Amino acid sequence: MHKIMIVDDEQLERDALEMMIARKYGDRVTLLKAKNGREAISCVDEFHPNIVFMDIKMPGIDGVEAVKIIKKSHANIRFIMLSAFDTFNYAREVMQQGVKEYLLKPARKMEIFSAIERVSKELDEERQEAEKKDHVQAQLVKAVHLLEGEWVNAILMNQVTEFSPSEWSELLGFQTTVGYAIVIKFPDKQETFINEMDQWIKEKLKTTFPGEVLIGVRDGYYLPCFLFSENLHDKDKRLKSKVQPVIRNLLYELKQRFHEAVCIGVGTPYQEANQFVSSYREALHTVRNLDFQHEVTYAFYQEGKSGRMPSRNRTQEQESIVINAIHNGDFARAMQELDVYLEMISNEAFSTYVQKLNELFLVAERILQTNGIVLSSYSYIVAESKSEATNLAREKLRKLSEHVQGWRALHGGDRLEQVKKYIRAHFQKQLTLEEAAEHVELSPYYVSKLFKDKSGMTFIDYVTEVRITEAKREMLDPSKSLKEICFNVGYKDPNYFSRVFKRKVGLSPSQYRERLQNLNQ
Repeated sequence: MHKIMIVDDEQLERDALEMMIARKYGDRVTLLKAKNGREAISCVDEFHPNIVFMDIKMPGIDGVEAVKIIKKSHANIRFIMLSAFDTFNYAREVMQQGVKEYLLKPARKMEIFSAIERVSKELDEERQEAEKKDHVQAQLVKAVHLLEGEWVNAILMNQVTEFSPSEWSELLGFQTTVGYAIVIKFPDKQETFINEMDQWIKEKLKTTFPGEVLIGVRDGYYLPCFLFSENLHDKDKRLKSKVQPVIRNLLYELKQRFHEAVCIGVGTPYQEANQFVSSYREALHTVRNLDFQHEVTYAFYQEGKSGRMPSRNRTQEQESIVINAIHNGDFARAMQELDVYLEMISNEAFSTYVQKLNELFLVAERILQTNGIVLSSYSYIVAESKSEATNLAREKLRKLSEHVQGWRALHGGDRLEQVKKYIRAHFQKQLTLEEAAEHVELSPYYVSKLFKDKSGMTFIDYVTEVRITEAKREMLDPSKSLKEICFNVGYKDPNYFSRVFKRKVGLSPSQYRERLQNLNQ
């Protein structure tokens, strides 16, 4: 429905135009009249017209001046100018303001209606274009968010070497050659309260921290984040002075808003993407030693209570092999690789030995949680000797293996079928992997993996399959146009629908329907 304003200093002209438009369009339009340019300017903010019929020659502020003033704050309004004078200078002035419609008074009904139809079509096309842009922007935001999550997950799994830093930089739109991790630990509160704090913190991180921010998926009480800055250098000593004021302010505002504290651990900045996992482990190690009740609830890695962590050099690669084996569900290999890892750290001091085992399982369980596998709260290995710690680590891996295999056997197929059922029920709208994953309370990454492992297709492939199958069924009804069918099965662009259909079926929609008709004759 359009809102139309009629501006003319002659009451007879205003009333006549109002009557013509009201009779033609009825309740499809809302009308308002103004007797001069000044009154039109004062009413436009409240009425918000889409179309304005503006008389050019009026006392005081004339139509040309009124258009200039209104367009400064309402650029999307369309004007249809009215004049009793066929004067080129008048037309030229309003055309300079972007006005395309110019009618001579007294205008005939068909001229007025044609002008309205032309302007309405232009407004509708503009609205559709804006909706398309909004949709593309929304999809882009979701895609970037998903990409960020996958990138954080790749860091935690130490798989960033599969892509070069320059490739990641191109995908994410910023330099990733210098970055550091922060890990935020939340208090033990109700999940709804934690979620509210989580959303608030994410917005603050994106808007207040220097440089670019990638935020991972919170599992339980830990939220991993990676920050990147062109102004940092490897192990930059100025990191603390740059980031500390921002952290203090964030914690202060959080306390004022939620009356609760979080703990923040900050890792060391590194230049190479394959070193970012070290920064994450440093941040995680640091935040675990912080207490919500203390006055200061943040610390930089160098200030960790347990001092600096031992160098990982040769053991870091083996640690990643164990974690990847756990993540891939290959627990026979995971147990073998764990024994190799235990041998490699066997000469460490007892406290360091236990600490490394706890960090290994903490990271492994965090990745499993991220991928949708529900685990109970983490229990630390507590031992009196290395041999006891070794036995506890092997037992922990065995139990973890049983839990994950049982969980996947119980939930994997069921969850996939739930996702498929959700798709079949909602294929008419714009579906996203994140939406479907949220419906079954799994991560997008895990849902994507379920599709590939159990169906041999991607999420998008399945959505397309459901839509094309439904389109074929609807084509059996000759009363439905192909354009109508396109919209019914979830596509907004008939051309795109036609391309997808032909790619999947081997025939265009019109060719397929023609074949159906020939078969039925």
